[in-house]
Amino acid sequence: MCEIFPMKKLFVIAFLLFTASNVWAQKSEPLRLEIPAPSGSDPFNYVAAGKYGICIFFPTVNGSGKDSISWSFTMTDDQLKEKWHRMVPLHKDVTYLKSISTKEAIYLLFHDTKQNKEGNIFVFMIIPRLQVITEHRGSIPDKAEVVDFEISDNVAYIGFNSRKSQPGIIGFSLVTGEKSNYDITTEKDALLLDISVDTALQYIFATYKIQYSSTRNHLFVNQYNLPGTLVKTFDFTEQVEKKNFNSAQFIPRGEGNGVVAGTYGFNVTSTRRQYDYYDNYYNSYYYNYYSPYFSRQPDYDANEDKTPVSDGYFTATVTNGVADKIKYYNFSGFSNAFKYITDPNALRAKARPLKKKEKTSETESTNTDILNDKTLNLRLITHELAENDGQIIISSEAYSPEYHTNTQMSYDFYGRAFPTSYQVFDGFRYSHAFVAGFDSSGNMLWNNGMEMRDIITKYLNRKLNCLFENDETVLYYNANNKVAFKTIKGSTIVENTSYTTLVPKRTNDQPYDEYLGTIEHWYDDYFIATGYQTIRNNYLESNKRNVFYISKMAFR
Repeated sequence: MCEIFPMKKLFVIAFLLFTASNVWAQKSEPLRLEIPAPSGSDPFNYVAAGKYGICIFFPTVNGSGKDSISWSFTMTDDQLKEKWHRMVPLHKDVTYLKSISTKEAIYLLFHDTKQNKEGNIFVFMIIPRLQVITEHRGSIPDKAEVVDFEISDNVAYIGFNSRKSQPGIIGFSLVTGEKSNYDITTEKDALLLDISVDTALQYIFATYKIQYSSTRNHLFVNQYNLPGTLVKTFDFTEQVEKKNFNSAQFIPRGEGNGVVAGTYGFNVTSTRRQYDYYDNYYNSYYYNYYSPYFSRQPDYDANEDKTPVSDGYFTATVTNGVADKIKYYNFSGFSNAFKYITDPNALRAKARPLKKKEKTSETESTNTDILNDKTLNLRLITHELAENDGQIIISSEAYSPEYHTNTQMSYDFYGRAFPTSYQVFDGFRYSHAFVAGFDSSGNMLWNNGMEMRDIITKYLNRKLNCLFENDETVLYYNANNKVAFKTIKGSTIVENTSYTTLVPKRTNDQPYDEYLGTIEHWYDDYFIATGYQTIRNNYLESNKRNVFYISKMAFR
């Protein structure tokens, strides 16, 4: 996710961990909180609430009744010290999905995947300064899956897809309990991709696609008033067959105006079997950008992975109530694209050198049909759209499965030895991130990228973040116990990628394994780095520990 944040002395950016020698003179260790966590687990969730602190919540092992477990909710202050704590009983099949943080409140969305008697959607509203947690319930169809979650004027909006029925949106007030339903379409094979709210004009928008076949899909945006009446449907023109919309978000920009943008990929399926729109798009491997993270299993098989692959970004505008044509921007036309891409399959699509008479400027070549036909098949972790200085910013991270080959001797019926080989899944390797800026008409103004080195994991999560200061952008992420950061100015690199090591809790701590590392802006100049680590310290009686950590950092 990208954030707009005023920065000081951008040209000498440095991450500084606070230790006893600088700010907290009364402490002998850096400001770092560690919570014991079983190796390979990921139970802990957190939401930063500005100067009010951080909310940490997770399911405990304590039961609170038949089929119920207690969730622990702890609110810390800005020094990572506990302020207050609550235990909340929830059904054992409840799953945490997404958080939204405002200046005064935190909103948490949970989905009960098995129980539906009293509602299967839970929204918790936490007001840190009042030390209050309130619970609110709604219902989506049984076995439906949540797509997106928004809050506006204390009304929760939850969008969902349903395997056996059409997608939809429910809305319910966290104050009065008043409920609304928003029907998307009566067409079969429709998938909701995103919901957005224009609080000023009081409109709800649903972005969805209809998948007519394996090679044909069509993108739409519905506009509703608050009670749920459909006001208008925007049908975007010049949609190209065989280009599938893998993600899409709509940003309203005043009465009758807006921008829809996301990722697209080519459909290269040659199978003759019947196309299942749900399993081939919204399947158990698909990564939804609303999710805090998504875990892959050790027995993952890439041959069975139907995760949609992408080849570029697209944009389209709504101007004075009229939907315009869709513009496609293939990654192969991005500056230094093949410098960052490491996936061998994608590299095979590298464009041949243009003949002298074919050469054009970078801006012109980005939009050519030749580049738009390149198939890179990148697996992407997509981010929510950001806005900065009138521009729309699209960002995503690319990864690919990685294996190693084991060979062993086998024996036939007569005892003769022969070698056999098999592949072992090692994890997913992050390779790079693509970031691009677009004007209000959907034209790409610039693009850039960031290499993501030596990250291989069986867990996937959004790592990249970006900060904007005037016309410069800092890209940064946390992985392998290091924070990487790079400064760009549009398509120009101002400072190449640099790394700084996270300071441990104890001087002799040696982290040697980590996953789900993140870093994000907290408040003012402060940032929060989190993740799971296995740490060895031979100077302690118990020389190995597995923890979930939270470190407070300054970015100046």
